[in-house]
Amino acid sequence: MHHISIIIFLLASCLYSCKSTRVIHKAIVKKDTTASMIVTPVTASSLTEDTLNRAVKLVDSMELHHFEFNTFMAKMKVDYANQKGKQPDFTAYVRMKRDSLIWISLASDLGIEGIRLLITPDSIKVMDKLAKTIQERPLSALQEISQIPFSFSDIQHLLLGRAILFEKDSIYSYATKPDQFLLAGKAGPLRHVLLLNKDYLPEKSTIDDVNPALNRRVDVNYKDYELKNGIFFSKLRELLITYKERMDVQLRFKEYFFDQPLTFPFTIPKKFTIIP
Repeated sequence: MHHISIIIFLLASCLYSCKSTRVIHKAIVKKDTTASMIVTPVTASSLTEDTLNRAVKLVDSMELHHFEFNTFMAKMKVDYANQKGKQPDFTAYVRMKRDSLIWISLASDLGIEGIRLLITPDSIKVMDKLAKTIQERPLSALQEISQIPFSFSDIQHLLLGRAILFEKDSIYSYATKPDQFLLAGKAGPLRHVLLLNKDYLPEKSTIDDVNPALNRRVDVNYKDYELKNGIFFSKLRELLITYKERMDVQLRFKEYFFDQPLTFPFTIPKKFTIIP
């Protein structure tokens, strides 16, 4: 289950259930830029129509960056660590067919592939090449484990560098600052604070529990934006996850391409064991 915990983390689907967590030596967040902007929470009904319209327009401006594509592929280095210190990094290769299929291969720095997964809107398959096992689960099972209402689209958004688990109709507050905009929303058990930069691109996303007793929190920093072929893309994502322990992860994209011909190989060797 250790490998599956890492995989689930990478997908931001079961971040809070991981038993093996990491801490990167260098602090991910040197300064919390949202702290001075957070406004006193108010109920949605107390927002004026004008204020709510402005908040919705900010989300609309952000979503203008949601470019159309058919396929996406990327290579990224993954650094992660826990309270025991920095752990061995690895490389993740991602292939995606929009709204239907995500293929991920995890390999060591020596190029030895250890894990391969295939994710659809309904299921996730995990092939452990080292243990010679194959495991399949419905995506809904991961939702039940994590108690997070994520979807296939949220996994897709995470890999593309978009905000996840944030809906226009969840907004209860917003604030502005020179060259920055902050939106706060609440949906079900989760509260989400989203910071946008002057170009209406995600700069920081904080997701935590409405119930403070659960003490779960995920911070995502979007950095190193590059404009290529009319597309803004964050080449560096820093994630800080706290629950029973703390995990710090850095995703650094080395290569990324859109609308290239792709294949999604996932042939299961005969000698592999199917595990429940």
